[in-house]
Amino acid sequence: MRVNKLFKYDGLQQPDTIAAYLEAVRDGFASGEITLTQGEDVLTLAPKGVVAVTVEGKLKGEDRKLKLTFRWKEREQECNGPLLITARDDGDA
Repeated sequence: MRVNKLFKYDGLQQPDTIAAYLEAVRDGFASGEITLTQGEDVLTLAPKGVVAVTVEGKLKGEDRKLKLTFRWKEREQECNGPLLITARDDGDA
C-alpha cells in the first residue's frame, strides 16, 4: 500500500539545535528509522538499501544556503539475490 504524506518545517533555530537535529538524522540512518514530529504531525521514515545524497551550497549577496537531500525507495521486501550473467565457455561444448 502506497501512502503519500508531506512533513514540512520552516523555522529559525540556533546552530547547536541544528547540530542536535543532524545527530538525530545520523542516528536514524544508523538504526534504520527516522521520525519527524511537530505537534500532532508525525512522519516515520525507514531508510533501507542505497540512499541517493544531494548536497547544495549557495552564496547570494548576504544570504547563505545549505541544502541536504536524501532519497531512497522503501520496499516491503528486499530485491532477489544479485544478478549473475555468464557467457558460455568454449570448453563447455
